[in-house]
Amino acid sequence: MAIFSTHLLNSMNGSHANNVEIIIYKTNGMDRTIFLEAFTDEGGRMHKEFSLSKDDCDGDFEMIIKTGNYFNNNDNNIINEISIKFKMKDPQKKYHMPLIISPNSYSVWWSK
Repeated sequence: MAIFSTHLLNSMNGSHANNVEIIIYKTNGMDRTIFLEAFTDEGGRMHKEFSLSKDDCDGDFEMIIKTGNYFNNNDNNIINEISIKFKMKDPQKKYHMPLIISPNSYSVWWSK
């Protein structure tokens, strides 16, 4: 089983970004299908375990993070969603992508 997780941290006040919608799509050129949908928990985390087929491991994925709703009361909000394209080549690996987010920027890294 593969594991995908993320942790969203609010750089405006150092809090965990809870209740943020995350959608991961399996992509093929311009076509995409929903692979999983979730919301971050009270600690700003999302953690899912799933099986990856050979086709999945050879394919591409796109994670959409809906930050616009989270920062909807901030006048400086210019980023409505974050899109990150990635691969999951190993069906037994843990994939962890934490992000630091704000209304007008973000930083992401791949963590082992």
